[in-house]
Amino acid sequence: MTNTNEVHRILVVDDKANMRQMLETAFTDLGYGVDTAANGQEAIALISKHRYAVVISDMNMPESSGLEVLRTAKSVSDETAVIIVTAFGTIDTAVEAMRLGAYDFVTKPFRLEDMERKVARFLRSRQGNNLPPAQTWIHPSVQHMVGASAQIRRLMKLIVKVAPTNSSVLITGPSGVGKELVARAIHEASARRDQAFVALNCAALAPGVLESELFGHEKGAFTGAEDQRLGRFEKAHKGTLFLDEVGEIDPRIQTKLLRVLQEGEVERVGGGEPMKIDVRIVAATNRDLREAIAEGTFREDFYYRLNVFSLEVSGLRERRDDIPALVDHFLRKFSLELGKEVLSVDDDVIGILLSYPWPGNVRELENTIERAVVLAETDSVTRDDLPPHMLQTASTEPEAVPIPNRPEGSLIEKTDRLESDLIQGALERFRWNKTKAAEHLGLKRTTLQYKIKKYGLE
Repeated sequence: MTNTNEVHRILVVDDKANMRQMLETAFTDLGYGVDTAANGQEAIALISKHRYAVVISDMNMPESSGLEVLRTAKSVSDETAVIIVTAFGTIDTAVEAMRLGAYDFVTKPFRLEDMERKVARFLRSRQGNNLPPAQTWIHPSVQHMVGASAQIRRLMKLIVKVAPTNSSVLITGPSGVGKELVARAIHEASARRDQAFVALNCAALAPGVLESELFGHEKGAFTGAEDQRLGRFEKAHKGTLFLDEVGEIDPRIQTKLLRVLQEGEVERVGGGEPMKIDVRIVAATNRDLREAIAEGTFREDFYYRLNVFSLEVSGLRERRDDIPALVDHFLRKFSLELGKEVLSVDDDVIGILLSYPWPGNVRELENTIERAVVLAETDSVTRDDLPPHMLQTASTEPEAVPIPNRPEGSLIEKTDRLESDLIQGALERFRWNKTKAAEHLGLKRTTLQYKIKKYGLE
């Protein structure tokens, strides 16, 4: 009998336990129901009992291959999307999989975010906007954003409110916090989601090159312009154009951009005929643009055209509650990409990560975890796997993570106290076996390690 909740259920089929676990964890975290099978025969048995929206199957497995899983899934329900995964991708295999009705064909190693995006895209095409409900209120477009802090949750809510409009958005925050990720989430939650998302780093190009990149140029417009070239505005027509580091744009080009925003027209360099374009602008900067206006390096009218909506992304040191979730995410990501099974960090490591100031923000944390997974000799990251400068910066005995002052008797203060008591009780019940306590509490071990330090329970 088919469970009504299985309309968005996913089946993961792979003979490697670490691959099954990583995909199961990733899609469970996104709010999907997930079953797993260790071989083709197990998968075929499950498919005969349940209807799955998506089947992700390895190609080469003992007993029954991914193609046999594909045949069975399509015979049971032609609406099931089957994604075939293999480390031995060949044109013949891909053609055969597609001939049998596979939705997609992916070669290892693959990016976890890409797999999540493929699944979301299929479900959106089948159900419109009725994607599976997440475990919380979170809209599907921001489910791939990682974090549990109050700041990141507020940001997610704002993204969902702002995205359906066509208004320009200005994203502010220090380098490395993930401003492009926010821009992509805005695009994915908008009516433009099926059109192009075009990104351009404005700080990386000289003014002349930037102008050509933005607006395109005609053949012969300048020395070296041997062919006509489309600009980013034309490429983003009907979609979203993301202008990163917009504060570095030359004032002369700001003037041309202002006209584009006002008139909805672009003119190629060397061209005479303006062209109508329909582009939603999302910009980002790590500069204080009001200060730049005062200095005369940024046009005030251009600023107000960009800043219809403003979203701020805080630095990582200001939202340490996000560190455990980010660590888990990056461990899973790089274990998958590197073919390793490093799924946790030692207790002293989480203390070091929490006390480190993170001047490079999320990007620095991502690089740190990638390095640690490469170096790890066991299934857990040790302090020996961390960069030496991080060990020197962090105290040898990290203090408990400070809890913001809460008004005595407030709901948040009571919730913190209740959570602390529950964790204390679970730790005592399982004699401080953190893995068992985490399972009992429904937490990831990294999150439990963080909360132990947060509440000073050690």
